[in-house]
Amino acid sequence: MLVEERSVTQVARRLHRTQPAISLQLRRLEEAAGQPLFEHDLRNLRLTHHGETLLPYARTLLRIHDEARARISTDEVEGRVTLGCPDLYAAFLLPEILASFRDAYPRIEVTVRCALSRQLAADMEAGLLDVAIATRMPDVAARNGDATLLKAERLVWLGAEGGDAYRRTPIPLAMLPEGNLYRDHALMTLNEHGSNWRIAGISESIAGLKAIALADSAIIVLAESVRAPGLRRLEAQDGLPRLPTVDLLLWRRRDGLSDAAGQLALHILLHVKQNEASLASTAPV
Repeated sequence: MLVEERSVTQVARRLHRTQPAISLQLRRLEEAAGQPLFEHDLRNLRLTHHGETLLPYARTLLRIHDEARARISTDEVEGRVTLGCPDLYAAFLLPEILASFRDAYPRIEVTVRCALSRQLAADMEAGLLDVAIATRMPDVAARNGDATLLKAERLVWLGAEGGDAYRRTPIPLAMLPEGNLYRDHALMTLNEHGSNWRIAGISESIAGLKAIALADSAIIVLAESVRAPGLRRLEAQDGLPRLPTVDLLLWRRRDGLSDAAGQLALHILLHVKQNEASLASTAPV
């Protein structure tokens, strides 16, 4: 958590602990390791060389601990959970997660509610959601929920294979409705790049955006990890500027979180982290 937040103050706030308590735990960890693990600037913590070396081992130990705890309680947990998720992630991330969760927890019933992250925040505040997967946005937060970083996702431009929509002037875009971070980043990046663009289509669903792009009527923006057969990534050599990354968050209801909801949240976290570790281990050096 210190690695993610880079701030003792932020970690203390998330864990509902005092700053001295967190600092004491950090000193004890460094004493046990026998080496300094963080550069001691408490306003912006950064790992030392020894900290970077220890980090993957620590993550592996935490993952094994969480897996063991989850497996022990598998047969005992039952109930209903409402999971919120944007359409994008529901399409490519949830199938594997829900299938493996059903195998591990056959007595837990999961209902999925798809909406944009802004609406999911409102739904969680209204008590309609137990757990949610959402995109970090500067003015959107589940005020009665705790947030954990799942992963950072690079955004990419996609167009039809063999298509030429990206060469047209102005560039035709198919976008999600206003209020979506992908849309905001795409338009801001094009404006900063000095590119001329027009909105050629709007869809609330990822399937709709893909259909427009496959017809070569426009180009679209999706997360790098999304599988999109028939579409190809458009890069700088195609005249398009590099897009930023976005953070994918896991929200959990802060009060009254059931055991079933807690297990689903843990399952999502482990699944994403394991996939990230697997991709990292197979990436070319």
